[in-house]
Amino acid sequence: MDATTITIIFIVLSALLAVVFRKIKKDKCLKDFKNDMVTLELLNGQCYKGELNLKSSGLKFNYSESIQDDQNLKFLSFLLYKNEYPDIQAVVRYHKDLTEEGKKLREEDFKKTFHSSRWRRIRRSILNFLKIIKDAVIEIINLLTSHFSKTTPVGAAISSNDREVNKMKNELYGLVETSYEPLLEDYIGERVILELKKGSEWVKYNGVLKDYTAEFIELIDVDYAPETSGRIDADLIVLRKYGIVRNLSE
Repeated sequence: MDATTITIIFIVLSALLAVVFRKIKKDKCLKDFKNDMVTLELLNGQCYKGELNLKSSGLKFNYSESIQDDQNLKFLSFLLYKNEYPDIQAVVRYHKDLTEEGKKLREEDFKKTFHSSRWRRIRRSILNFLKIIKDAVIEIINLLTSHFSKTTPVGAAISSNDREVNKMKNELYGLVETSYEPLLEDYIGERVILELKKGSEWVKYNGVLKDYTAEFIELIDVDYAPETSGRIDADLIVLRKYGIVRNLSE
């Protein structure tokens, strides 16, 4: 097998691997709400309530029963595509909407999150360390690739296709979760105050910081009721673009 054939195989396999990873990768905050009954709030004021089915390309909300509009059209679900995520005000999981099994699983998850165990903190610290050194690992891989391209026939063939190879490497690197925010890490598993922008106002919510990604913040055990109502228990996912953790609370 000559060097050119090996190069082609490398590029094809890398492309296939990138496609597979892209299809299976899902936001870890949104994954916490999958298969639960949730309410989607959009910035334009529209709300959709259904069982959350999470896809790599967006969100699907399956209604518990058909909804009919003024044109007598019936709807069984609602799709929100990934490019529409900036339109999200909040994804809300009201505790009252959960099944008994769902409530039990959520309670177990809350106990693990709030003032989490030492092992859980150690595991998170290890994962964060791997995220921090990701750039260093990528640099080492690039140096090794450069070295082999100068010393082996196969490497030289790969080097001659730098544009395609670099494109594949960037695709694979981009699939690795790298979101790390030292300020937020200190508050994981603690009660915090989240400021959420609603229209022209900022509304404060007290809850336990469960997790965050590059796009979202997840808060659990939140009173998500209007100021004039009694307490309404919920868990909350908001865009980091509109939600900011400012304070530690109790």
